[in-house]
Amino acid sequence: VRIAVAGNVDSGKSTLIGVLTRGGLDDGRGSMRVNVFNHRHEVESGRTSSISHQIMGFDMHGQVVNYRAAALRAPSWGDIIDQSAKVVTFYDLAGHERYLKTTVAGMTGQMPDYAFLLVGANMGVQRMTKEHLGLALALKIPFAVIVTKVDIAPPNVRKETLAELRRILNLRGVRRIPLPVRNHDDSVRAATAMATGSNVVPFFQVSSVSGDGIDLLRHCINLLAPRVNWHAAIDRAAEVLIDESYFVTGVGTVVGGTMLSGRVNNNDILLLGPDGNGRFTQVQVKSIHAKRVPVKQVHAGQAAGFALRKVRRSAIRRGMVLVAPELAPQPCWQFDAEIVVLFHSTTIRRNYQPVVQVLSVRQTARILDMDKEVLRTGDKAVVTFRFMYRPEFMHSGVRLVMREGTTRGMGVITKLYLGSRQQLDDGDATVVTSPIGGIVEPTSPSESPSAQSATRHTVQQQQQQQAAAAAAAAAPAAAATAAAIEC
Repeated sequence: VRIAVAGNVDSGKSTLIGVLTRGGLDDGRGSMRVNVFNHRHEVESGRTSSISHQIMGFDMHGQVVNYRAAALRAPSWGDIIDQSAKVVTFYDLAGHERYLKTTVAGMTGQMPDYAFLLVGANMGVQRMTKEHLGLALALKIPFAVIVTKVDIAPPNVRKETLAELRRILNLRGVRRIPLPVRNHDDSVRAATAMATGSNVVPFFQVSSVSGDGIDLLRHCINLLAPRVNWHAAIDRAAEVLIDESYFVTGVGTVVGGTMLSGRVNNNDILLLGPDGNGRFTQVQVKSIHAKRVPVKQVHAGQAAGFALRKVRRSAIRRGMVLVAPELAPQPCWQFDAEIVVLFHSTTIRRNYQPVVQVLSVRQTARILDMDKEVLRTGDKAVVTFRFMYRPEFMHSGVRLVMREGTTRGMGVITKLYLGSRQQLDDGDATVVTSPIGGIVEPTSPSESPSAQSATRHTVQQQQQQQAAAAAAAAAPAAAATAAAIEC
């Protein structure tokens, strides 16, 4: 299960992840967030600027594996995976406006199953809180609202924050019903609502210092099931979406990314690209690491690092792919998309140049054509984009995010024009309207039988352990609505 943790700066995202994955409580000065940061400047400033990955393991009885190690030693990822029946991956996203593009990349490229939107009880709803909420809604990612720092928030400020959140969720276009989680029965309802695509949004009130609400949040996380049935993509041709690259002394160039389809083994031959000219280069996989553990094979749905033989790091950028040769990949300079303008201060016309983000691809694209003369806030249109600087490997049917300054838009890619710039100008480009690879995009949870059955199975286990809560856990959906109205 993949969970993206978003929210405004200083809302306690990294601290909460540290508390969940380490099992301790924060001292109020950021002692737990140090375990989550990637870079030294993040530790010094206390603000996340990159996407940090942390895991949390549960055994068959719902107990957290991370807490079993000796007090003097943090458990390794290998130990957690070996002892876990279920592994949850947290993606700690940046909250500062300066790093919004990194947050968008995490919400799109990491393909999270769910999102946690954190709001500081003492700070209220900020502008970036609304940005991240709109991003989750645009990408159709089920989310829960977690109100943090309840131990230091004055009661009147805390009440105003909750009222503002309920007002936003009731706006036209959002229309969500808040479900305050006060006990384990509510957490069961919350997990079921998120996994089945309900319009109910769970509300947690927690404190990473006093520990209030942490057990309820941990209980709900244990009940969440994956939204995507990755098994359907394992037998397809291999494709890896690259979102990171490193140079490791003694190993060489290492790329990190998500397996979108197929399997990759040690010593496999794959194609890396496209480069600035649209070419794909043959490379060999020297070794593979998944969750910081060396493995011989990875398959669709897993995030992994691949050591490549005789490849310069300077030749790799975010948004490139590793694909099986049988896919015969072609570069894409131009594509059509059905978009909706969420906000623009004036009008959008032809030749407008926003930044387009699709999965881990991020590049400026020019609007060549659209089926309307001008676009304003709230308008929908079919738009033809062309990348400004280099071609990309694209899929149709994938969601995109469009932004430029305060402009926001979202849409779905409907058509690809494959080939070089010369072929596009000559009208010889190959037009593709069906997915060209084995990508499996997260579907609506209500359309995923595997997610629903997994959630029901987990809930049944929990009910057996807590017989007294079984009757309440089986209450009808009207109980959730009544609790929301009471809130």
